[in-house]
Amino acid sequence: MAPHIYTSPLPDNPIVHRSVYTHLFSRTSLYPWSQAAFIDAPTGATLTRAHVRDLSMSFGHGLRTRERAKRGDTILMFSPNSLCWPVVVFGGIAAGLRVTFANNAYTADELAHQYTNSQAYLICTTRSNLNTVQKMLTSKAVGVTSKEEAERRIILLPDDFDWIPGGKKTNSKKHTPGLTRFEDLLGLGKLEREEEFNGEDAEQETAFLCYSSGTTGKPKGVETTHQNLTTVLDMVLAGFPPLSPTDDRVLTVLPLYHIYGLVKLMLFPFFCGVTSVIMSQFDPVKFVQSVQRYKITISLIVPPVLVILARHPCSEQYDTSSLRIMFSGAAPLGGELVKAVKAKLRPTNNPPLHIVQGYGLTETSPTTHLLPLLPGARWGSMTEESKYGSIGFLLPNLEARLVVDDKDGTAKTEEELIDAKEGERGELWVRGRSIMKVRYTQCLPKFVFIFQIRLPAQLQGYLDNPSANTNAFYPYTPSPSSRPLPGTRWFKTGDIGIADKDGFFWIVDRKKELIKYKGFQVPPAELESVLLTHPQVADAAVIGVDSAREGTELPRAYLVPTDQSFLSPEASVALGRKVQEWMKTKVARHKFLRGGVVVVEMIPKSASGKILRRELKEQAKKELAGRDPAEDMDAEKARAKL
Repeated sequence: MAPHIYTSPLPDNPIVHRSVYTHLFSRTSLYPWSQAAFIDAPTGATLTRAHVRDLSMSFGHGLRTRERAKRGDTILMFSPNSLCWPVVVFGGIAAGLRVTFANNAYTADELAHQYTNSQAYLICTTRSNLNTVQKMLTSKAVGVTSKEEAERRIILLPDDFDWIPGGKKTNSKKHTPGLTRFEDLLGLGKLEREEEFNGEDAEQETAFLCYSSGTTGKPKGVETTHQNLTTVLDMVLAGFPPLSPTDDRVLTVLPLYHIYGLVKLMLFPFFCGVTSVIMSQFDPVKFVQSVQRYKITISLIVPPVLVILARHPCSEQYDTSSLRIMFSGAAPLGGELVKAVKAKLRPTNNPPLHIVQGYGLTETSPTTHLLPLLPGARWGSMTEESKYGSIGFLLPNLEARLVVDDKDGTAKTEEELIDAKEGERGELWVRGRSIMKVRYTQCLPKFVFIFQIRLPAQLQGYLDNPSANTNAFYPYTPSPSSRPLPGTRWFKTGDIGIADKDGFFWIVDRKKELIKYKGFQVPPAELESVLLTHPQVADAAVIGVDSAREGTELPRAYLVPTDQSFLSPEASVALGRKVQEWMKTKVARHKFLRGGVVVVEMIPKSASGKILRRELKEQAKKELAGRDPAEDMDAEKARAKL
């Protein structure tokens, strides 16, 4: 049977072969250099488009000269959202570097994995994160033995805005001896031009190295090329509602270390000539204050933000009438939540407020689908209500299919694949030039005595992770002589979807075992490996339990104690609480065991030793008996206050 391949209702865009930096500034004739590009929400400090160009070229020059960075080196950004972000990211790309981004809530151990795996040397961070960085650099995992060597690797980002030309000076005297300051790199000159990535270099050279959590092991580095980024910018421009450089302002509240925030809130607004107002993190009162102060028209958010806005009294205390689009991603958005937010923020829906969602992954750079504003001329009689919960249509330059069966990842031919029929569920596969690079390295012959062995070609997409690469794409194994064009292999998303008669897609389940907490990926295997280091834990399993109240999944752990005496009711509750608090010292906040800790006699496993998570999920339903797991969090907070 011929494969059922879906295409976009929009025409494809021409594919460009150049640096993403060059592409971002290719539309500069459309927008004045004096226009505000980025604004700090609390203070109003502003970077114009000219500032972004000049400061990024200065920062890039400082990296190449003072820090002696060269093309292909990796620099790590470890900081909350701030005005430094576009300068560091654009400057790193202009200098020809790869830029990787770490969650600023990471512990030293979590940061060490990304730092070493990405082969970063320089790390940009703030004073508030400095202690974590220093602890990471001197850890056994990294192995820096001298204070001087550790200091050489750190670029300290400022707490003020004295570095912005023409801005109000605070004459801050804060300085940490021995460290290179961000400002120091801005005064050494400018690059004459950005590093070029033309032709095949655009297809193969990595620009961003974002990390995606997997169901097993530690987070994987996703190699996002210049062409991945230039393609996705053009795709989203074609599919996103039209933006006005003079009338629209975007509120940036999502973390820029995540590819969703990075591309959609930093790169895309700049590409469109739209001002981005940056908050360091989400706070409901500050969110609505910023909407009122800056007349925000567009905000990109995640469902948990909408949950808070639907309940918080501040939503009715400020003027949010300028807000016309709220775009949700990173987790499924239900129709009931959309209605609740609209009722709170815009009870009469005048002027109209559109709350829509899209879909994508770190591996897809990120966006593949967008839900349009309905009704609309292109979409006939479709209503907004009829598409609640949909991720929308496929963007141009992409193809998709829904696969029911691929022989558990062993299918070698199209004849062995079974595609979903109309209305039937299947795993969403996508392909196109915005999907993370798939390239093959043909290993050189290896001589063993008198025998010559030619090693197989190796697929590269996830950084230094051959098994993950093989499992992520179809066909699974390349021909030794093959050199496929970028975008011709199918990427398996791990999400189960359906497509309706209008060509709109819906995500209905997840094949992968990842837990998604407020848009953050939480890999069960990572938490399990941490739990197993506790002296009183013999075995562990982690699942996600749904919280309707919080609008997200909550990580829930099951533990087998080393001592059977902990199986008694009182002792098991005490151990669960103890481990729950202990985990808070070991992992980032989004990985906390908010769904609870349950002590059990054994973890259900298959004959091969795999954890039977479905059985644990059924067990959790019985234990909760209809109760929202968030209620247990309330009980724990109340107990802690006693």
